Amino acid sequence: MIKVFYASVALAALVAPANAQDVNWTGYYAGAEVGAGFSHPGFEGGSTVSGSDFNESAFVGGVFVGHDWQSGQFVYGGVASFDFLGFHDQTAIDPLFGGKTNSYTYDLDWVASARARAGFLASDQLLLYGTAGVAVTRVETSADFAFGGTETVNKTLVGGAFGAGAEYVFAPNWSFKTEYVEYLFDKVEVANSIDFKPRFGTLNFGISYRF
Repeated sequence: MIKVFYASVALAALVAPANAQDVNWTGYYAGAEVGAGFSHPGFEGGSTVSGSDFNESAFVGGVFVGHDWQSGQFVYGGVASFDFLGFHDQTAIDPLFGGKTNSYTYDLDWVASARARAGFLASDQLLLYGTAGVAVTRVETSADFAFGGTETVNKTLVGGAFGAGAEYVFAPNWSFKTEYVEYLFDKVEVANSIDFKPRFGTLNFGISYRF
């Protein structure tokens, strides 16, 4: 996924014309984005399930709004985003004696963030930037026990987000971006001594209209 991000940045740099007209980056913008998500939560449990693989790739997509200020070659501002996540029914099995099993399920449906971003202009039309801020997500977990009983936990978590991206103005008032953001949250206890610690990344491609 990191290789795809760097390739996107390189492509944007190659298509940026050397004689590009000046672009004013100051102002509001709004847009839509789609891409891929990469879920890699921490999972802690009994000795038979420790280290179980909940890693998953899925489609993501959403919308964003923001505002930038330009000062010479530097651009800074803030952005808020809301993305739907396709991380559903990630399940691990805990084998027990006698062929019975406990199973644990982990779902993520959406994430929202409010982030600062700042960067520099590689050309009048190409912005390279970093971003960081706070994020909110909804986690749904469940545990089905072999000897009877189910525990379900639905919890809204506040965590952090950080990443980097590139944005290219390709027409008056229109820009294209590619951006990778990593999200981290505190753990959720789904059952006694069974914890998930949500963590995932999103690689998005977006189109913005700049007002």
